[in-house]
Amino acid sequence: MKSIITVGDCNGIGMEVLFKALWNIQTQSLLPNHTFSLCGNSATIIEYAQKMGYEVSLQRASIVLNKILEIPILEIEEYSPVQFGEITDSSARLAILSLETAIQSTINREFDAIVTMPISKIALSQVGWQYPGQTEMLADRCYAEKPMMILATNSIRVALVTIHTPIKDVAGLISKSSIIERIHKINTTLKNDYAISSPRIAVLGLNPHAGENGNIGSEEITSINPAIIECTESGVDVHGAFPADGFFAHGEYKNYDAILAMYHDQGLIPLKLLANGGGVNVTAGLPIVRTSPDHGTAYSIAGKGIAGEQSTMDAIMMAIDIANNRRNK
Repeated sequence: MKSIITVGDCNGIGMEVLFKALWNIQTQSLLPNHTFSLCGNSATIIEYAQKMGYEVSLQRASIVLNKILEIPILEIEEYSPVQFGEITDSSARLAILSLETAIQSTINREFDAIVTMPISKIALSQVGWQYPGQTEMLADRCYAEKPMMILATNSIRVALVTIHTPIKDVAGLISKSSIIERIHKINTTLKNDYAISSPRIAVLGLNPHAGENGNIGSEEITSINPAIIECTESGVDVHGAFPADGFFAHGEYKNYDAILAMYHDQGLIPLKLLANGGGVNVTAGLPIVRTSPDHGTAYSIAGKGIAGEQSTMDAIMMAIDIANNRRNK
């Protein structure tokens, strides 16, 4: 199998943690029959690696780090100088071209999965990028409606009804139909991508205390609970709506294969605390497999050599697991 990995923002920690993750995977022989390619500009990648203290050589269409780790390069012509911690137009253009090329190559079946490294949305918006995040661009290029973000570890998976949505707009996007669509998509994803034959799904309420029977908001009564009832009647093992705070605090999440949260921070803050540095962003509902590490560019520590690679390792491993599960379905 083959995976393609984007460079992300070359001024952040993306390539640092990627080099560390691939080094661990190769030296520990974790994936001996898998090939990883990096989609980026060779000069930029070499410059980054040298600044991080690696001995770098270029062999054919690959770079070799410390005479051991060989990484094939899918070449992008756009060069960007490496300026750790800086927002630059050139890094944004390289990140966009890397993502576009990797997506198309995966759609063309040249690769079995794509792993996307962190970008700076501020930098990309400054050069005219129109998407809220990489998830939305993937959906657009794959002609997939309503992509669903799932943040996952080996023990907990959280999906979102709304993704990169301002809090003031969330309630207006919570509808019975949107929740039903998400529940069915989670159910299908758990079966196809995670090989769980009988998924068990929990749904969180939108309001504090899940609305307390309409006393603190009405969305549970008008949208969330009716959606749960309809999905249950169609054969999905789904439960809720649960008050979000107690659900995580009392360990109730351990009884479910996935949790549907209403908005970004409601689901991702507790998951990231529980993940302890791990966690993988998975985009469900795409015809291709896409994962990414659960962190950003981390400009404040870029170039210092202290960024942890666990989330990137998890993203690479999970992408391969999902691709294998789809292939074996």
